[in-house]
Amino acid sequence: MRKIAVVGSINMDYFVEAEKLPEIGETLLGNQFFLSVGGKGANQAVAASRLGAEVALFGSVGKDEISEIFIENMKNETLDIKNLNLVEGSHTGVAFIEICNSENRILVVPGANDFTDVSYINRVLEGLLTYDVVLFQMETPIELMEYLIPILHEKGKIIIVNPAPAHKIKAHLFDKITYLTPNEHEYEIVFDCKLPMEKLLINYPNQLIITCGTDGVVYYDGQEIVRVPAIKVEPVDTTGAGDSFSGAFAVAVSEEKNLYDSIRFGTIVAGLSVTKKGAQTGMPYRSEVDLLWKEELKHEGEDHAIEN
Repeated sequence: MRKIAVVGSINMDYFVEAEKLPEIGETLLGNQFFLSVGGKGANQAVAASRLGAEVALFGSVGKDEISEIFIENMKNETLDIKNLNLVEGSHTGVAFIEICNSENRILVVPGANDFTDVSYINRVLEGLLTYDVVLFQMETPIELMEYLIPILHEKGKIIIVNPAPAHKIKAHLFDKITYLTPNEHEYEIVFDCKLPMEKLLINYPNQLIITCGTDGVVYYDGQEIVRVPAIKVEPVDTTGAGDSFSGAFAVAVSEEKNLYDSIRFGTIVAGLSVTKKGAQTGMPYRSEVDLLWKEELKHEGEDHAIEN
């Protein structure tokens, strides 16, 4: 198995659950409140680690009580954080997540994540280059990704970019990114275009992978548009579903699964993740995923037999 490095954000997530979300100027009573370690970078790293991969997280936290909680939590996740950037004079990033009827809206204050920059990555570059698969998101400065991707490409690394929150990516980087995984709402921003999804996919065969929530995932395999279905579950909280997919996809790629199976592995992990509350708290372990994977393969075989 190839080793995975995640370069990304670290936050503390503050969750509040309510039957109705307030309008501007309105005050309502919520039902529940809880804390969870989060940030897209940390989430994706934890998702990958729970699936059995060797994973390191490269990111920044403030020297505060939140970072102490984060570091203590990561000890239980077998995640390598020895290259963590401890930033004096800045708070660890925070996210405020409102949940209503299993849907969510999120407000993020980056804090120390702004210091996951070129200066930091140059200090830890030697260690980063010992990893085979590098996974990015966009909650850290975009300049870091623009600087680092050409270096990683030259070194022959597998580069996965989950462009969330959505941000335009410079055109010269596309041919250096191995897999780009926007969702159905993000791809137009990422490419700064209004092309229909199918036409854009055809321009990036086996590279552009668009996630579509309960409608599954689509990509172009060089001959046809392929849709990988989402698994059917009763959702409890969709927070972290995209991060679960990204971490799982990176693991499948590191295990040298083919593209279809890598995406399907990701959809199974994402589906399991939404059956529990919280981002990291809902992320499944490998034993759960392998069991469902076997069931999916069995059903596929039964469906194929019926068709014949």
